Amino acid sequence: MDFCIVLINIKIMKAFERHFEGGKRNHNSNRVAKTGRNILVAMLIMCCLQLNAQNKDQVISITGTQFTYPLIKRWISEYSKINPELKFKLISDQDNNDKADLKIIAHTPEKGEIAENKTLTRVGRFAILPITNEKNQSFTKEFKKGVKQDGLKAIFMKDGGELNPEEKKGKEPEYTVYTKTPQSCAAKVISSYLGYSSEDLNGIYVTGDDSYLITSLLEDSTGVSYNNLGLIYDLDKRVPVSGIKILPIDLNNNGRLDKEEQIYSNLDQVITYLEDSKSASIPTDNVSFIADTKQSNPEVSNFLNWVKVSGQEYNHKYGFLNNTNSKNSALTQK
Repeated sequence: MDFCIVLINIKIMKAFERHFEGGKRNHNSNRVAKTGRNILVAMLIMCCLQLNAQNKDQVISITGTQFTYPLIKRWISEYSKINPELKFKLISDQDNNDKADLKIIAHTPEKGEIAENKTLTRVGRFAILPITNEKNQSFTKEFKKGVKQDGLKAIFMKDGGELNPEEKKGKEPEYTVYTKTPQSCAAKVISSYLGYSSEDLNGIYVTGDDSYLITSLLEDSTGVSYNNLGLIYDLDKRVPVSGIKILPIDLNNNGRLDKEEQIYSNLDQVITYLEDSKSASIPTDNVSFIADTKQSNPEVSNFLNWVKVSGQEYNHKYGFLNNTNSKNSALTQK
């Protein structure tokens, strides 16, 4: 249709030229013809610019779990280098998220959670670790020997038992648990890892962005919580954020931190362990995009395919794991 518009304008220009050609005998004919041609050329240029602008107006809108946004922004930045005319829009959960081209989630959806007309595309994984305020003295034993899964249940779950019953008889807990609301991805992941529902999480609810868990922890010397790697570690220095201490998980549950388990001081060591190990000793879950199967924007599929292949090289930088099952990463939920 755009090509037809250009042809129509060319024909109009030729018609004007024929009209002006017939008026050459008048003393102003040459000037009028020249002026007419200039007007038509200007009109054609404007038409082409408008058509080009229409092509450049194509936008991919993205919404969803916001702790993934730093990585998404990097994907967008790199993809825009090879597709500079394509625009992206990140929107909050409150702003028409049902109309977005893509929605990102950071949990494994339950049966029926994804509509039949939606496609789930895995683009990475993330991990959760328990953390404390560095001034917290409640876990001296655990810092040295590691905390077992039963210990994590005692800390984070209602009716999860006592952390060290032989040492804590008659004593109130000397730590304060900060947790996300049951609907959050982080809450679902750690509770599922411990074999509970997120409704069973113990502690003071912290609403809003996951980074607020870090803020609450830093403001309370008795604080203990959990969070994803991208917020626990300084992404430039690759070490835990100042003021935070990681509560090391005893990965093989043998009551001590073996040499190969001493990985928590460096983000890349944790990522390497998780990607190389088949063990489920650290809570992890998938990061996925949800798109409409009848997506009208063809650029969405191109972007998703790029993320699954080329975009993976940026995952580690932001504390995410690569999608290790790329062949089966695109699944249609029915």
